[in-house]
Order: sequence, then C-alpha cells, then structure tokens
Amino acid sequence: MFLIFGHFFGLLTPKFIYAKIITPESKQLLAIVVGSIAGVFCFIGLTFILYRRFFDLRIKINSNKSDFIVLLLLYFQLILGLFSILISINHLDNPTTMISLAHWVQGIFIFDQNLYYYIINEHWIFKLHLILGMTILLIFPFTRLVHIFSFPYFYFLRTGYQIVRRLKN
Repeated sequence: MFLIFGHFFGLLTPKFIYAKIITPESKQLLAIVVGSIAGVFCFIGLTFILYRRFFDLRIKINSNKSDFIVLLLLYFQLILGLFSILISINHLDNPTTMISLAHWVQGIFIFDQNLYYYIINEHWIFKLHLILGMTILLIFPFTRLVHIFSFPYFYFLRTGYQIVRRLKN
C-alpha cells in the first residue's frame, strides 16, 4: 500500500504545489530512497507469497488461474520498478524523467492528447512499467486483488466465532 500511495501522491501532485515545499531534485532523491526501501520489503513479501501460492498444496488447491497471473504480474511490475530506480540514480541532478512521467500520468486525468510525447524519449523500462501498471489496473477488479480496497467492518460486528474447516487429503 505504501508503494501505491507513494506513486499516487508522487505522480499526481502538480509541480507548482510541491515546488513550494521541496525541489524536484530533492523529491526525486526522496522517491528513490523511500521507494527502494518499500520496494525491497515488498519484494521479500511478494516472494514469500508466490512461494506459498506455488508450493503449499492447501493454498495451491484453493487458488485459481487469476491468482497466479496477478501475482506474477505484480512481481514483474515490482522488479521493473526496482530496475527503474537503478536508472533514476544516474540522473539525480536532472529530474526531467520524473517530471515527464508525472506529466504523463496527470495527462491521463485531463485527457491530454499529447501523452505519447511526454515519454517518447524515456527509457524502455519506464515505458514497460507504465504499460504493465495500466494492465494491472485494468484487470484487478476481476481478481481477488480487488480486496485491497475493502474494509471488513462486519468482522468487528460478528457475534459468533469464525468457522474454520480443514481440507481433507
């Protein structure tokens, strides 16, 4: 969730708003440091989740194809994001890539017809990261990933115990 909100606020906050608080160079450095830490933790956690999904028989039996697909897409997206950090480190003093990517994302919401021109000269890893991110946003309502936006308020209001049934071998 930290990575999602970091992308959300980092890319959708217009420059004239954050420029009053922080310089674009400092914002890029902050995004690299915080994103690296969150990305590594996410990578470790997602590796454990994938391992359990593929090799724990009980979990594997109760999974469907979309569970595997969305987890593999998220894993690949995370790896692309971590590699994009390695590219961003090379131009810490010139945040034009960060600004171009932010303009691209903001352009989606204002129906900008020139979206392609914002990222035409950017590295292919950034482009693939954007395409895969849009793909994940497109498919997540049709997978169990949609549960990241649900809050189980009924869990706190229940009167009985939760029934747990064991899977028979």
